[in-house]
Amino acid sequence: MEKFSFMRRLSSSLIDKVLILVLFIISALCISPYGMASHLGSYYALLDAVPSSYPAQDTYKAMHSVYDNTIYESTEKWVQCYKEISQKPELIAPHKGETLSWDLQITGLFIIVNFIYYLLWEWIFRASLGKFLCGLTVASDNNQPTTEKEIIKRCFLLLLLMIAAVGLRFTFDINYYMTILLFFLIVDTSVIIKGKSLIDIMTNTYITKRKIYKNENLK
Repeated sequence: MEKFSFMRRLSSSLIDKVLILVLFIISALCISPYGMASHLGSYYALLDAVPSSYPAQDTYKAMHSVYDNTIYESTEKWVQCYKEISQKPELIAPHKGETLSWDLQITGLFIIVNFIYYLLWEWIFRASLGKFLCGLTVASDNNQPTTEKEIIKRCFLLLLLMIAAVGLRFTFDINYYMTILLFFLIVDTSVIIKGKSLIDIMTNTYITKRKIYKNENLK
């Protein structure tokens, strides 16, 4: 397995993350051109929230629906509206589970965009676009080009790991920032130690320089 600069792999990963984020936003806006912008803004604010706070978020949505922007007039007004609506569960009922619902919808869309992005580019170039631009490729441990089966296996494994990360978030009641940190620690720590990510290890593949990889296979 040919060694290469860790910074090159890191750079390729950052390029992929930026491109995925852009594609995610474009996809979201295409699905809902008018309402999604506000939903994405709310979702960004929710990244620091834990799942156990979602019922309070639902109550806030009910407050805003009933009292509109008057809840922002003063702290006293906010407290008054909160007390009033807390005594009227029938007003909160239509919004119950709303925060959880659109959280899972937007998170699900982000996971799907990741899956399609890696599946498409690895299928075409045997490397994600970020890796391709940085002169890297994905190869099998037997120093052969990755097969379609290996590509699908890599992408489905990423899909399952991302779904598992969301599941752990709800299990341990942590915010998305902590979830993302734990995800990359679990998946990518082995890159520093063994030069291979958890996905590389579990699929018997590795990342290598594209030119060197081609030269070796011409021998």
